[in-house]
Amino acid sequence: MGAKVVSLGEYRLSKRQKLTKEMLYYMNKIQLLEELIKYYEEVKTDPYDIDLALWGEDLMDVISQRRLSKELHDLLEQYDAEGPLTPLKINKPLMS
Repeated sequence: MGAKVVSLGEYRLSKRQKLTKEMLYYMNKIQLLEELIKYYEEVKTDPYDIDLALWGEDLMDVISQRRLSKELHDLLEQYDAEGPLTPLKINKPLMS
């Protein structure tokens, strides 16, 4: 019987897909902040991942609609105006 091998990338993707937009609405402020931090950490590793972009879009929509705090709202405005890489100070292309 062989051992099941799961890639870390596939595990993260499957975990992220289980976190639906509806579930984001039920999270408290601290949980949403944790999700926001996870999102930014993953954007640093793969800023061109489409699934990650969709997850971030859902997360930002929930933060915007709930208007949790001025700081989160300001971050959302910056994200909408300048893109997801600007709050992270990742403005340089990855390839030269």
